[in-house]
Amino acid sequence: MGTRADTITANVPVGEGAFDVALSPDGRSAYAAVLGPGNVSVIDTRSHRVSRTVSVGPPGTDPFNVAATSRAIYVTEQGAGTLTVINPKTLKIVVTVTVGTSPDGVAASP
Repeated sequence: MGTRADTITANVPVGEGAFDVALSPDGRSAYAAVLGPGNVSVIDTRSHRVSRTVSVGPPGTDPFNVAATSRAIYVTEQGAGTLTVINPKTLKIVVTVTVGTSPDGVAASP
C-alpha cells in the first residue's frame, strides 16, 4: 500500500492464511502474521518480496496479530495462547510467553 497516494503498489504472496501486517518504524520492512504454517513473513518494502520467514511454531500455532518497534516484533499466537517477541535485527525469537486462550490483539509504542 502506498502511504502517500493511498493506493496498492504491489501484491506480495506470503502464503495461505496471512492475517495481520505491521510496518517497521523505518518503513523498510513489513511483518505479516501467517496463520497456516505458523510463521511471520518479513517483507522488504522496497523490492516487494519476502526476504525472510520466521517460524513461531508448528502449524496450528496460528500467528494472528503483529506489532513492531525498532527493538522488537510482537506476535500473538491464537492457537498456542502465546506472545512471541522477535529481535528485528537478527530475526531470532527472544522469548515466547503464555498469555492465555486465543490472544486477539497486540499494540506497541515505537
